[in-house]
Amino acid sequence: MSIDPVRARTALHAVPALTGLCPELHRAVDSITETVIDQIVGGEDAYVETALPRDVLHSIVEENIAALLDALSGEEISLDAPRRAGRVKAEFGIPMVSLLHAYRLAGLQLWDEMQARAVGVNRTDELLLFSTRLWGLIDTFSGAAAEAYRDFIDERERRDEQARGVVLLSILDGSASSGEVPAILRAIGLPDRAVYLVVGGERLSTGEDPLPEVAEQLLRVGVSSAWTTWQGEEVGLLACRDAAGIERAHEVLAATAHSRVGVSRPFTGVTAAPTAVHQARIAIACIGQSDAGTHTYGSAPLDVLVAAQPGFAAELLDGVLAGLLAPEVRDSQVLIDTLEAWFATSGSTTATAQRLHCHRNTVLHRLGRIHALTGRSTTDPAQAAELYVAVRASRLAASDPA
Repeated sequence: MSIDPVRARTALHAVPALTGLCPELHRAVDSITETVIDQIVGGEDAYVETALPRDVLHSIVEENIAALLDALSGEEISLDAPRRAGRVKAEFGIPMVSLLHAYRLAGLQLWDEMQARAVGVNRTDELLLFSTRLWGLIDTFSGAAAEAYRDFIDERERRDEQARGVVLLSILDGSASSGEVPAILRAIGLPDRAVYLVVGGERLSTGEDPLPEVAEQLLRVGVSSAWTTWQGEEVGLLACRDAAGIERAHEVLAATAHSRVGVSRPFTGVTAAPTAVHQARIAIACIGQSDAGTHTYGSAPLDVLVAAQPGFAAELLDGVLAGLLAPEVRDSQVLIDTLEAWFATSGSTTATAQRLHCHRNTVLHRLGRIHALTGRSTTDPAQAAELYVAVRASRLAASDPA
């Protein structure tokens, strides 16, 4: 939740400004800062182990204490100091809990300093107001620092992800030299010895991820992966330990796919990645335009031929099924469905009838019409092969892997 400075000012300035004790504390800012820094460093191992210079830590603490005292004195609240503290400590890897603990230490020290200066002085009411406003400001400053911390981490993760995507692309497009590959693999979190797969997921027009949380799902089954967006697809390089890992990867991909997802053949040399990318894209085109799921390159060789040569496939489709697809043939889709079912049931008219919920004689009649419209008979092996490839071309029409 973002901090609203206007709302903070309204809440914290609802009481009279504390003009008595704050000037004394302002004059002691440097000594208060050193005391708080000693407490921070002495009680937090994170500051000892980090490369955060003491002078940088000093400037952060001093700025925040001065800003707190300004606000306590009635000046307009500025959140620049806590925002800088959040960014710097995130940059140097200081944990969030240590960041917030430093504000508590600063608040306690200011409270102790105020109590010490109020001894023997009739400032009881002012001291009570100071306590209420001090801890209100500590909460506001802590919130602003935490928000800046999270924003920095989020932005750094986005930059890191973009950088990983760029170096991953150098492997996928083959532009990385053989000497660069081991370092690139380490940078994207992949082993340099593995059985690899390239996966391509077609991005949906809705903007939905075609493979939501796939990296996490794969990691759970022991498969590491790196992903990037390339030419309208989510493209991933997967590293599997063995054949069992490949099988588990396929299971995860099948369960995760929300669009058409193509998978390359396995390969062991990363230099084969560009070829695997091409295979994955052809595998995407082996899935019907309106379907979702996974397809592995080479699992249906005829589909690969059709998808890899869309121009020739269109010519074949027109040459074989032109008569059947003519505008005057109103039941052309029924005939194609019948032909597809007949191939799927290994040429059994009885099984085809059961699948289509019609009589066997109806199937025979439709096959006869297909023969009449195309000049090709399902009983002739060569002509049946032409019909089969043409039907696959009709299903995969407009699927262009280029």
